[in-house]
Amino acid sequence: MPLTYDPPGPLEFVRDDKPDAPDLVTCWAQKGAPRQLVKLKNIPVLVVMSEASYHASYDHCTVKYLRNAGVNVTYRRLAEAGIHGNGHMMMLEKNNEAIAAVMMSWLDETVRK
Repeated sequence: MPLTYDPPGPLEFVRDDKPDAPDLVTCWAQKGAPRQLVKLKNIPVLVVMSEASYHASYDHCTVKYLRNAGVNVTYRRLAEAGIHGNGHMMMLEKNNEAIAAVMMSWLDETVRK
């Protein structure tokens, strides 16, 4: 199913003035009134960020963009759950069960209500 925006039309982007923190990249956002990703509006989304992932410096931008487009996104940083040092391939890490527990907790809180 293609992702479509409402209202339809070409997207334009603008870069934020500065990064959200010194160790993060500067994000891009939709210019003007944000178009909505209506097909994702009622689907809860979880973005899990590990400290040593190459995504660590910009995952927050993905979350901001999706929220701005009307998507229900939860952003979980593993470090805030006491899980440190993991890379991008979390399912291959020795502590993958602890990481899976964070995801299962979100599923229980969000999807299995």
